[in-house]
Amino acid sequence: MKEIKFALYAIKKNIKNNTELRTSFLMNIIGMAINNIAFIVLWVYFVKSVGIIGGWTTFDVIGLQGFTALSYGIIFSVAMGVRKLPGYITSGAFDNFMLSPKNLITRIATSIFSVSALGDILFGLICIIIYGFLIHVSLMQSIFILILVFLSAIIFFSVSLLIQSINFYFVDAESITEGAFGLFFTPSLFHGGAFQGMTRFIFTFIIPSLLIGAIPIEIVKSISITKLLFLIIFTFFWLFVSIKFFNHSVKKYESSNFMTFGQ
Repeated sequence: MKEIKFALYAIKKNIKNNTELRTSFLMNIIGMAINNIAFIVLWVYFVKSVGIIGGWTTFDVIGLQGFTALSYGIIFSVAMGVRKLPGYITSGAFDNFMLSPKNLITRIATSIFSVSALGDILFGLICIIIYGFLIHVSLMQSIFILILVFLSAIIFFSVSLLIQSINFYFVDAESITEGAFGLFFTPSLFHGGAFQGMTRFIFTFIIPSLLIGAIPIEIVKSISITKLLFLIIFTFFWLFVSIKFFNHSVKKYESSNFMTFGQ
């Protein structure tokens, strides 16, 4: 509970600092939300051109973008520090986090707040609301959506932490982690019905890209408790693995001292 209170305090402090420049704050949010509309336009026209694939309609694509944007926005707004981990390691700033009495992951994650990621949250919420309206969402489906957004965000955080922890093993590994993150995140934006056979297996069980968008949409459509339980198990599996990997990786860290003599 102490760590949760600290995380909430850090998030509140970060938001307060960023809202001091209100015009810039609002423009960042609105700008990112507008930018994301391009994905909707792209996939809507794609579905209209090729037709229904794997049972996926235009409505499902809108819902997919909603889940993905919400996961990205929630994590990279309040926990943007995970994304900045490579810079902390190479600059030696990671030393400051290790000296903190707070939980290391909590302290790092809440060290930075991304205003533009709030635009992703706004965009995601609008997409989910539109999706619910289009499919005439039931009460049970509404409950499923709330649970699935929470699970998707945890998976997104877990995999992001896992990928960024690679920086402890290599000098200047930022390009490697950026590529790995792109390999994970990019497929989550794609038409879910296009993943069949081996590609679906890979991007579900090995690289969990489909777990943050495509699988949740299919669970909402089918109202499948079995699939929901499957996703819950995999969510906490990835969370456990990422925390273990991070804690093991920290032992590889060597303090970077950039102290120089002034002239």
